[in-house]
Amino acid sequence: MFDDDGHAPPDGGRSSGPWIAGSIVALLTGWFLAFVTVLSTAMPYDQWPDDGRLVLLVIAFVIGAGVPFVGILVLRRDRPGEPEDGSPGLVACVLAFGLGALTLGPLLLVQGAAIAGAAVERAQPPTDVESSRTVSQAQDELRVLGDRVVASMGRDSTAPPAEVETDSCGLDNHSPGTMVRYWWRLSDAGTPVPSASSTPAIDDAGEPALRLLRAEGYHLEQRFSTGGGRLYDEDSWVGAATIDGGGTSVLLESQCLVDPDASSAD
Repeated sequence: MFDDDGHAPPDGGRSSGPWIAGSIVALLTGWFLAFVTVLSTAMPYDQWPDDGRLVLLVIAFVIGAGVPFVGILVLRRDRPGEPEDGSPGLVACVLAFGLGALTLGPLLLVQGAAIAGAAVERAQPPTDVESSRTVSQAQDELRVLGDRVVASMGRDSTAPPAEVETDSCGLDNHSPGTMVRYWWRLSDAGTPVPSASSTPAIDDAGEPALRLLRAEGYHLEQRFSTGGGRLYDEDSWVGAATIDGGGTSVLLESQCLVDPDASSAD
């Protein structure tokens, strides 16, 4: 197609308007998809797998930088030998491509590196602590230890009965594992009424339990203002312990242990 003077239009017969609009829309779309991907990492319950984020970032990059790049190729083909600043459409595509590549490219590289790092971690074997006990062994040993702790405070772990339960968790190599929990709580009906002659005082009733656990290798991390405290043993499978100052509750939680039957934690 030629104008009234018999010359071809500046873009060789192809309007650059659609490429300008298309590049802007593609760049904004790519940024939106990247924003959604980044926002997903800040959610309190992250259910989006890393490879899902990578796929979305690839799509964002292909749209945000790929469409303007195609526009550059098409417009340059239609204007052979012309300077790059001679067409508004070509300039718009170059700017959109530069912005897309510089903003979306690093995000894509970071996510790819994160997936590669996670793959390396998953290839590592479980730690010695994680494989030091089976779940069944941990249940038996934690019940024995928990019953001793309850007895040290002058309580009866059978009235009410203590509970030993399991929960899903993640090993250091991101494989699913299982943790064991011992839980005993004195019912309200069984809570003694403190008196002036009570020994020890109700607020100090957890102290014998703290001494017993420290003798077992636990380290006192926090002492509660009402008595009792929280302990932890990072070098052993037994994990953490929380003792109520009034001697009314005991919570023992193992570290995450290897479990062939474990499923991924929700």
